[in-house]
Amino acid sequence: MPRLYSEMVAEDRRLRLAGYEIYRFGGWELTGPGGEQLLADFFTELLKRHEKPTL
Repeated sequence: MPRLYSEMVAEDRRLRLAGYEIYRFGGWELTGPGGEQLLADFFTELLKRHEKPTL
């Protein structure tokens, strides 16, 4: 497990340096109770964050 974690965080760093935002979800979050709502809420907030201001 430590090696896999190390590979994941190294990839996160590489992507962040390339200008990407990283959002990780655990499998239980998505398949457990409330997973669909969690994703809906997440994407609602993410889209709000990236909305272009209207004049």
